[in-house]
Amino acid sequence: MFLSKVFKRIRRFVNRLRYFLLPNFARLLGNRLVLAGGLPICGQLMVVRGEGKVTIGRGCSFGARLGGFNRGGCVELQPRRREAVIEIGDRVLTNNNVFITAMNRVAVGADTLIGQNVMITDYEAHGTHPGERRKPGQVGVVVVGQNVWIGNNVTILRDTTIGNDSIVAAGAVVKGTFPSGVIIGGVPAKIIKKI
Repeated sequence: MFLSKVFKRIRRFVNRLRYFLLPNFARLLGNRLVLAGGLPICGQLMVVRGEGKVTIGRGCSFGARLGGFNRGGCVELQPRRREAVIEIGDRVLTNNNVFITAMNRVAVGADTLIGQNVMITDYEAHGTHPGERRKPGQVGVVVVGQNVWIGNNVTILRDTTIGNDSIVAAGAVVKGTFPSGVIIGGVPAKIIKKI
């Protein structure tokens, strides 16, 4: 019993070192990655890239060793511009292969659960006019409330607000403002029902 607890703690430390500290060491030193409450638990490689700032709350967990599609993937947070901000609240848990990118601001509220292969972006990757497709498109904001459950394979687009305690069904493409306590699903996403 005692040895199993020791080995579990050693494995957790090694995973934090391998999956979080080593890939993000320079960002931690440069104060572009702020940990509000200690190191997160990482079950998959977690990489922070870009020029902006990332804040991670206490008790967060990124990636799951037994979550499927663990090997060869990563959880990536990418604040692209210097003024871009990604805020992850306390006790946020993600599955594998989550990609969050910001040109302005993406905020994920406390106690949110994020499934695998989820993408959250606050800007259009390319302009819509044919002559502007090599430039970034419109930039907005994404705010995910507290205690939100985001299913697998969800895409959340710019100018989206999801209220507290809501559920986003697997495979949804979400854009717009949604109240608290609803189930959202579909392409494009709409309110399916109240919880």
